[in-house]
Amino acid sequence: MRKINITTTQNVTIEYELASVSERAASTAIDIVIIYLGSLILYGIFSIFTDSSSLNYLFISTPIAFFYHLLLETFNHGQTLGKSIIKIRVVKINGERPGFFDFLMRTVFRFIDITVTLGTLALITISSTQKGQRLGDFLADTSVVKLINVNRFSLNRILSMEKLKNYTPVYPDVVKFKEEEMLLIKETLDRTMKYENDSHLEARDNLVSKIEEQLGIVAPPDKDLFLKTLIKDFVSITR
Repeated sequence: MRKINITTTQNVTIEYELASVSERAASTAIDIVIIYLGSLILYGIFSIFTDSSSLNYLFISTPIAFFYHLLLETFNHGQTLGKSIIKIRVVKINGERPGFFDFLMRTVFRFIDITVTLGTLALITISSTQKGQRLGDFLADTSVVKLINVNRFSLNRILSMEKLKNYTPVYPDVVKFKEEEMLLIKETLDRTMKYENDSHLEARDNLVSKIEEQLGIVAPPDKDLFLKTLIKDFVSITR
């Protein structure tokens, strides 16, 4: 079980478990099936209106495969449908959010890593590198990790647990944050309460300082209660 520590732009260090070769292979296999079925359907539609003998399946499947990976990873938080099913995702090693050109680099070099070499090059590099990177990951400074536990504990589940009908939010400006950022706050809080050591307390304090700056407020002395209140406020407002 290989792990990687990533420090986010909020100065919070999160320990991720790297996706295994088998998990990445499984997600790739699912994506290939989806792309094949989509290309087959499109090929069938085109063949109705054109001479099927003049159609080349590769001319249809290649752009579909390219844009499938590029667009889904870009607009679905680093996940294709295969990655979503296997519960893995692409992350930036420097803690930033991956951007379009990062995903473009991964997609372009997928042709070398996986298509041309039948996955052999990707298998070798992912297995032998410390951060589980294929060539495209090296150039984009990304890797593929398992979803952190907090993502499995979705805000929808929090909604079903909390009785917030008559609750008045304390910090209504919390709506400035995205759900992904609130999940990070929840993860930091959970880690601090479970492992109350210096490193986790420091990560919590850094996160609280960052929140104070972004919301223009001063947190109360009880920082754990402050973070709990933020989560409760977010759920109450966005439910």
